[in-house]
Amino acid sequence: MNVLPGIDLAPAFDRLVNRARALTPRDRPPSARSRSERSAFQIDQDRIIFSRPFRRLQAKTQVHPLPTNDHIRNRLIHTLEVASVGRSLGTRFGQAIPRTLAEMGMEAAELGHLVQAACFAHDIGNPTFGHTGEAAISAWLVKSLDGILRDEGLEDALGPEALADLKTFEGNAQGFRILTKLDNNRYRGGLQLTCATLASFVKYPWSSIDARAAGGKFGFYLTEADIAAQVFAATGLADADGRLRRHPFAWLTEAADDICYTIADFEDAQEMDIVAMREFEWFMRQFLGDSQARYEALTSDLERVGYLRGNAIGLLIDDAASLFAKEAPALVEGRIEPPPLLDRLAASDVPYAAALKGIQLFNRKHVYSDRRKVEVEIAAYDMLGGLLSHFVPATIRQWKARQRIAELTYKDGQVLGLIGEYAPPEGASLAEHVRCGIDFVGGMTDRYALLLFRRLKGITF
Repeated sequence: MNVLPGIDLAPAFDRLVNRARALTPRDRPPSARSRSERSAFQIDQDRIIFSRPFRRLQAKTQVHPLPTNDHIRNRLIHTLEVASVGRSLGTRFGQAIPRTLAEMGMEAAELGHLVQAACFAHDIGNPTFGHTGEAAISAWLVKSLDGILRDEGLEDALGPEALADLKTFEGNAQGFRILTKLDNNRYRGGLQLTCATLASFVKYPWSSIDARAAGGKFGFYLTEADIAAQVFAATGLADADGRLRRHPFAWLTEAADDICYTIADFEDAQEMDIVAMREFEWFMRQFLGDSQARYEALTSDLERVGYLRGNAIGLLIDDAASLFAKEAPALVEGRIEPPPLLDRLAASDVPYAAALKGIQLFNRKHVYSDRRKVEVEIAAYDMLGGLLSHFVPATIRQWKARQRIAELTYKDGQVLGLIGEYAPPEGASLAEHVRCGIDFVGGMTDRYALLLFRRLKGITF
């Protein structure tokens, strides 16, 4: 990538990256020993990778739930691929601003590590059965939560905003909650990541009650709103009126995700015979450019699929990084909030634009609505609703018992025993109690949710 001439982003980057790499929301920097061996963002990566929620991604749906073909991506494999692409995007942008990095005593690779850390975390809050799980949990909460609170005599115990916040499960917001509160140092800063990584992770810098959340997407729940305010203040992205602005590197995190799921989901569709090899090849050849001759020399479909995928992702990394670099000054200063980088490439004059749009359309029409996928996902509504019907009422009644309103029943004690260390702490609010019941179900792997549902229904023991 060419060096950006005459651009000095150091003053803004000092808040966005430099000072923020030494701060967690609890203002606790990494230990001196850790700093000497690893950069702050490498420490963030290690904390994410070694966390329990990260390990659970190995048994969570990426697109196709409970696949029998082990070559189909699960959520963990997708995350590793996104992190690889994110590292390249961040490093290539860093190579375009050597003057800025020199002033801050940083190297291009460190920006790659920052984006990679955010990418490692980007799906850590996704529930069992992916986006269908989000919809199923939210549907049950909308249908059932008011009635449960009314039956418990608590219909007025939560304000309208807190109640509305509890009725939507959002994977991005759940991820922020996991990173900052739930795992490792529970209710003491969570994974204690740097503010730069956390801000780069937040795709939607607003809460569930913000007007911008009308489309159902937001970055944090009200239970973590105070932590979000700390993170964005530390990175200089909180305006005087309280409005939070997106961290520039959130566009790179988003681009890495978009590149991987667009191309890799299409590759998985070929593996599952949802798209024929001839059609897959026609779309993907549009990314080859000058590599046609080398491609023609390949002799097997397996080699050809891998080459086409790798070539397409590499080209998209190059063009997305270049597009981001051109707009970096405006993004850093918060003067523009453009659409996602990949969508803009699909709408541009690059030679592969029509093919990219075609793949995006094919995925929406055929891959994400594949019959085998949909059949399992419909069952997920009953499964997740059945699980929530045990755990959410139990956490509500635990709050009542702690307030000396009513005694906990024997069954509720058993249910809370299953939640274990994820049960609400002493002194937690009613909203936090409800949220903990949701946390437990939302954090389950596909296999465990299916197994526990069958056991609680008496189908299997």
